[in-house]
Amino acid sequence: MAQAACRIALTHLDAAHVAHARLKDGKDTKALHDFRVALRRTRSVLRAYRPWLGHIPRKLRRRLRALARATNVARDTEVMMDWLRVERRKIRDPHRAGFIWLQALLGDRYEASCAEITREVLKEFAGMEARLRASLTPIANADREAAPPAPSYAVITADLIRQHAAELAEHLEDIGSVDDAEAIHAARIRGKRLRYLIEPLANEIPAVEKIVTRMKQFQDRFGVLCDAFVQAREIASAVETAGAGIARDKLERALGTGSMGTPARDVLPGLIALARRLRTETSRRYAVVERHYLGNHTSRFLDPFESFADVVAGRAPSPAAGAVRARPCR
Repeated sequence: MAQAACRIALTHLDAAHVAHARLKDGKDTKALHDFRVALRRTRSVLRAYRPWLGHIPRKLRRRLRALARATNVARDTEVMMDWLRVERRKIRDPHRAGFIWLQALLGDRYEASCAEITREVLKEFAGMEARLRASLTPIANADREAAPPAPSYAVITADLIRQHAAELAEHLEDIGSVDDAEAIHAARIRGKRLRYLIEPLANEIPAVEKIVTRMKQFQDRFGVLCDAFVQAREIASAVETAGAGIARDKLERALGTGSMGTPARDVLPGLIALARRLRTETSRRYAVVERHYLGNHTSRFLDPFESFADVVAGRAPSPAAGAVRARPCR
């Protein structure tokens, strides 16, 4: 079990290493996404198989989490900028000032966050990767024949698939409306962790492809809904910034000073129009999620995972290993 988990973690760490090198190229628009995914997959392995990876220092796990979070601002800004590019053709002239103002605001912040990544994240990852690789490699390359009897990867992973599916069901039950943003986000995270458990089995079990496709569709639908929540926060923050700008404009007029830029009051109509469009789009995205995964649809979506877990457990080399249970993944 420990050997399999270390090998999977090293595979994801290798992917992070490659994406990390690409981050230095400012023209590589997919590098940040690929780096974040690789970090997330690595953390997911370390979390799911924690009982068998106790030798990984807690401090190293925390640093890996902090590193992933350090890229959140750039990612959220990127999501918003991508959405604005789609909305560009739909913006009417009275609202264009707010649209252009928000684009400029986000562009400045994205450049600043990318500079932060270049300055801090790139340096931090290099040292952390070396330490994590040193912790994983000896076990991954250990002589399996010389190792003491241990629970099998197949049995433990089958058990974890059942646990993750049960947790996902619980979180889906917590979603009652489009306003339950935290519950929706939590369900999306549990769905990712379930998918990450299953994907390494692709070369061993033919049924994996169908199951993973099912989970990718789940992630896409929940992903665009969660992105809408990010976009709503961005617009709310922009409205606050514009509001502060209106107060500043009034003061500058009273003092007879001021810049030649767009007055803050002129950007508010555009921001409000974007917020309304987003609300409508969010409701549409939620309706898709509700139609496929909530209420009576939850069991129909998750039932195949129980039989799939049985298939995985059937690949175990020794039935006796089934007595070993993994603790729930939180």
